[in-house]
Amino acid sequence: MTIPPADASEDTTLADDPAKPALVIITGATGGIGLALAERLARPGLHIGLVGRDKDGLARAAAAVEARGGRAISSRIDITTPAFEHWLDTVSERFTLSALYANAGLSAGPASPRELESAADTERLVRTNLLGTINSVRAVAERMRAQSRAPAPMRRIGIVASVAGLLPTPDLAVYSATKAGLIAYAHGVRPRLKRNGISVTVLCPAFVTSPMSARHQGAKPFEISADKAAIKMVRAVEAGRRTAVFPLPFALLAYLAPFGPGWLVDALVPTFHAEIQPDPRVEPGFSQRLDRPRAESDETD
Repeated sequence: MTIPPADASEDTTLADDPAKPALVIITGATGGIGLALAERLARPGLHIGLVGRDKDGLARAAAAVEARGGRAISSRIDITTPAFEHWLDTVSERFTLSALYANAGLSAGPASPRELESAADTERLVRTNLLGTINSVRAVAERMRAQSRAPAPMRRIGIVASVAGLLPTPDLAVYSATKAGLIAYAHGVRPRLKRNGISVTVLCPAFVTSPMSARHQGAKPFEISADKAAIKMVRAVEAGRRTAVFPLPFALLAYLAPFGPGWLVDALVPTFHAEIQPDPRVEPGFSQRLDRPRAESDETD
C-alpha cells in the first residue's frame, strides 16, 4: 500500500502531530451500516480507513468517501488474522488514529426450528463478531495510546453491538451471545482507556435496513435505514456517550426487561421468530495472505 505524504490542505484538526493527518477507521465497511458510516463521516481532507473482505464493496465505500471530499484508504483484510495489525502498523506511521468504528460482523441462524446453530456457524460468528472485534479494538487502542501526547484531543472508539445482545432471541442465539460479549467488553475496558483519553461507546441498534437485515425473514418492527443508524452512531461516538440503544421502543424494552417477570419475557421474545437465510458473504476460499498483508490493500485519492 502506498500512502502519499500529507499536504497543507489535509484535515489535521484531530491529529496530535500536524505532520500526521487524522485517520478514522471503519471495519466491516463494505455495505449496510459500514457504508453508511463511511458516507456520514467523510468530509474534505479527512482520511477514512475502510476495512473489509469484499473488493466491490470497498470500491463503493471508497467512491462514497471521495464524492464527499474525503480520502479513502481501502484495505481488503480479514480482521481475524494478523494482517489487520500489520496494516495498522503501516498506517499509524503516517497518520494519527483518531477514531475506530468496529462494525465488522456476521449473522447466522439454525437450519430449522428444531435445531441449534451449526458448529461451523458458531465458530465463525464467535471468531469474527467477538474475537475479531475485540482484537481489532485492542490493536487500535494500543496504537492510540502509543501516539498520545499531551495536550491531545480525545480519541473515539465505537463498538457496534446489537439490541440482540440485550434481548437474545431463539433464532439468533449465538449472534446474540457474541453481541452480549461485546457489550460486556466495552463496559469493561472503558474506564481503563478513559485514562488515556480514549472514549468507548457501545452501539446497540435494532433492525437496520442492510444486506444482513434482508436475510432476516420475519418481523422487523421499527426498522430504520442504515443512514439513520449511522447518524445516531456518529453522534453518540463523537459525544463520548457510554451507550446508545435505538430505536426508542427497543431501548425501553431492553432496559425494562431485566425488571419484568421471567415468564413474560420468555413469552415475548419468541414472538420475534425469523428464519435467517445463509450469508452469501461467507468466503471459504478467501485468501488470508498473512505473509503479504499489504498486497490486499490499495489506496484511492
